[in-house]
Amino acid sequence: MAELKMLPFDAGNIPGPKMGRVTAPKIIGKMIKRAKKPLLICGSNIEEHGSIDKAIEIGKKGIPIAASGNAIVAFRNKGYMDNVKYVLLNDLANCLRDPEWKGLDGKGNYDTVIFIGSLYYLTSGILASLKNFVPHIKALAIDPYYQPNADMTFGDIWRKKDEYLAMLDEVIGEL
Repeated sequence: MAELKMLPFDAGNIPGPKMGRVTAPKIIGKMIKRAKKPLLICGSNIEEHGSIDKAIEIGKKGIPIAASGNAIVAFRNKGYMDNVKYVLLNDLANCLRDPEWKGLDGKGNYDTVIFIGSLYYLTSGILASLKNFVPHIKALAIDPYYQPNADMTFGDIWRKKDEYLAMLDEVIGEL
């Protein structure tokens, strides 16, 4: 496995004393499995690192998917729409802040959100909002970039696509 570094992909993204913990993929997988109500949030870059197939595998394990931007097109092109809902990412972030929100399925808010395939700066801002204002949600980032505002995140591995995909396989193996 690649060396996991705890440096933000964007060098200026230092959010303060509480920074995301670089976490092994198996631990992240166990956190997702242990969650009572997880949500996988997929962004418009879902196809960039080959993550779309991994997101589909996660969805097939019963984790609902919120697809933002053109991620919905990627899922449709792959023929997988079983538990995929289209969302506007900023609106979803605002809804997640409300502990009384009923969720995309009408059965209550989520306790764990997992980000994959979103633009780095957009994800970073949403994770900062969740970290500072939403104590009832655990935020995980499984992108190939270290996200300092997530509770748990992968390290910077964006130059090593094969190792990144292997890390996603480890997460999926724990679900």
